[in-house]
Amino acid sequence: MKIYPKRSKTDRVSDDFYFGDYGEIPIAISSATINENGVVGDKLHCHKKGYEFYLTIQGSGLLEIEGKEVELNQEIFVMVEPGEKHRIKSTIKTPFSFIAISNIKDIDDKFEIEG
Repeated sequence: MKIYPKRSKTDRVSDDFYFGDYGEIPIAISSATINENGVVGDKLHCHKKGYEFYLTIQGSGLLEIEGKEVELNQEIFVMVEPGEKHRIKSTIKTPFSFIAISNIKDIDDKFEIEG
């Protein structure tokens, strides 16, 4: 058995966390809570090989995938496939809390589309 401690993300809003570093565990699990309405500022990106899954815990927000907007809420579970350009675009109802789960094992799998 292995136990992984909760770690804080420093590149986003407070309350973000993740478990395990790239390659340390076979999946990545992270969470975010956004308390203010408006644009989130997540950069448009894709993953070369990794799938990413989004599960909303509270509130709602907009996920942009390949130029289309999908409302993230507690009624749906979203899978983003490798190569699909995506980002958390904005909040609709706050607080907006979600969990992102991925099978990304390599930090080089993420490719930012815009700077």
